[in-house]
Parts: sequence; C-alpha cells; structure tokens
Amino acid sequence: MELTPKQRVVLISLTTEWQTPIQLTNQLPKASGDLPDVQEALKELLSEGLVQTNPVVIGLYRLTTKGIATKGAELDKSQ
Repeated sequence: MELTPKQRVVLISLTTEWQTPIQLTNQLPKASGDLPDVQEALKELLSEGLVQTNPVVIGLYRLTTKGIATKGAELDKSQ
C-alpha cells in the first residue's frame, strides 16, 4: 500500500496503546489536518489492516502487527 501524506502522519502517530482520534489530532502539527482528516485516514488504514478498533470501547484505535511493521518501514524511509 502506498500511503498518502495524511495516512503516513496518522500511522506514525499511532502506537500499540488504544487512542482516540482526538488524541491523535492533538499530537499532530496543525498543518497535518484536523479531526475529520484523522478519522478519514483511520478508516483507510483500518481497511488495509494496519489499524484495529477496540471491540469493547467504540472509538479507540491502535496499530496491528502489520501496522507496526509498516510504521517501521515508513520511519526507515524518512531517515
């Protein structure tokens, strides 16, 4: 999957800990987008299997194993 700039910045901000879209938005530089942009990127990353939703608490997201590997590859590209 070729990530868009917004998907990339959201993916890099995500961790293996459960986070809300608002938490992610607050971590990003202002130029990286607002809450609707983060939510859209999360939906796209979810459909690619890079992110998972919490089955018990709605609105929480974290990286999957595939997402962790992709995040590592993206970070390696930027170095």
